[in-house]
Amino acid sequence: MRTSNILIVSAIAALTILAWSNRFIQDDAFISFRYADNLVHGKGLVWNEGERVEGYTNFLWTLMMTAPLALHIDPVPFSYTLGIVCFILTLVFTFLCTTIVSGSRKLALLTVVLLGTNYSFNAYATGGLETQLQAFLFVTCFYLALRSFRRKEWTIRSLLGLSLLLTASVLTRPDSMILVIVLAPVVLFSLLKSDTGIKIHRAGIIPLVLPFIIVVGGWFLWKLSYYGDIFPNSYYLKFHSSYSLRRGLHYLYSFLYSYWLFPHLAIGIIAIRALSKKVNPAIGMFLAVIIFWSLYVIRVNGDFMEYRLLVPVLPLAFIIVTWLIANAIPHLPVQAALIGLVLAGSLHHALTFENSGIRWGITPIRQLHAQVAGPEQNWAEIGKVLGNTFSDGPDIMVATTASGAIPFYSRLRAIDMLGMNDRWVARHGEILSNRPGHQRIAPLPYLIERGVNLVIAHPWIIIEDTHRPSGRYYRLQDLEKLAIRDTGLIPEEAKILEIPITTTRILVTLYLTQSPLIDNTITQNNWKVYSMFPVK
Repeated sequence: MRTSNILIVSAIAALTILAWSNRFIQDDAFISFRYADNLVHGKGLVWNEGERVEGYTNFLWTLMMTAPLALHIDPVPFSYTLGIVCFILTLVFTFLCTTIVSGSRKLALLTVVLLGTNYSFNAYATGGLETQLQAFLFVTCFYLALRSFRRKEWTIRSLLGLSLLLTASVLTRPDSMILVIVLAPVVLFSLLKSDTGIKIHRAGIIPLVLPFIIVVGGWFLWKLSYYGDIFPNSYYLKFHSSYSLRRGLHYLYSFLYSYWLFPHLAIGIIAIRALSKKVNPAIGMFLAVIIFWSLYVIRVNGDFMEYRLLVPVLPLAFIIVTWLIANAIPHLPVQAALIGLVLAGSLHHALTFENSGIRWGITPIRQLHAQVAGPEQNWAEIGKVLGNTFSDGPDIMVATTASGAIPFYSRLRAIDMLGMNDRWVARHGEILSNRPGHQRIAPLPYLIERGVNLVIAHPWIIIEDTHRPSGRYYRLQDLEKLAIRDTGLIPEEAKILEIPITTTRILVTLYLTQSPLIDNTITQNNWKVYSMFPVK
């Protein structure tokens, strides 16, 4: 085996070990798991049985998650494994793309190292969502296109392969249409202007366009028939709710700031004009995707999860970074300093951002994991306790803003108070903020109308060691912790209910709509129930 091959295999192996050590699971992953679980159990691709709403935005990934559930395998480690495989393939195709663009295997190896050590990119090898799958599909689409550009030859096989990969990208996430909008016209233009390859060049349009139109078009028609809409529910939540240009811009700014990438951005802006005649067309395509993607990220206010939305374009971004360092900087010491700055920036981010609380409205990866599986919050355990307790009550309904692990493990009917999985809330819920995914909230009258029994909202946990003494009471103002804003409409029969999760952790809920099963459970388990008294 060539020395360069040994180095790249060793680097990818080391980066994979690093990714596994940074593995985590986030609450939103369980939304896909819940849809997949309902599909496996014959209830359809739905959030609640009998209620058709497209609350997921990762159709292909959600279908993949049916595999472990059908085999009675825990979907969390399965998603880890699938994500790691996509991570490895992303690094491999990033190496191949860089080799085509730069002609240097050394520069390609450097790109892989810089990309793979980026904490956000590395950690999102797992997480339970489709993030790394989308990144893999992005870079693989470019690899197929670049290979054909280099050979100046298009074949039916390459065009069909590219069409299927573009299709898979859109099925993985609809926002992958940005990739299609940039890449497909370039390929079509190249195909029509080609002097070699397919004898009748225009016939090559068929294998490129037709599979995409048939599959994606058929998917749209199915969605229109099944859900009554082409757009996912998040479209109405994010595009028709509160919008903040400032928040979206700050999301991009904070990424560059936390990773110390501003010098590289400045070099790119200064050098790109001077190098305009030397710029590889591939770099231009990468830039176009990154620019359009950045505008999209700004329009949706960024994301509340740590830089997840940027992961799909990071392979393209790091190819550009290494290309700029090699072509715009003539001095080796300066090149080394810029490379070191990228590595130091990744370390800085991991040591500062990850060890802080929510910054700039963005939740760090470690905190996302702690919400689901940490010793204090542990939403997965809350879901399991509720599921075991009310397994005989299929009509029991909970309302929560943590609409992942709790609904999945409890298997109870659930209202997503933030509207991602609720058609009415996404369109008519009260404006809460401009934080991504948290723009609207379900008002109390809607919860009453839907017959919600237990309002959990963002789980309010009390540690028994610090619990207030006997004779305590809850104020109406305390209901703000349960996302209840119009406290004047609280029914007289509503109570505060404490549900023991462990011997030391207690979940505080609002017992809103009465249920004989819940009443019996309270009596049998001696759960504590409190009336609410306003403070004068």
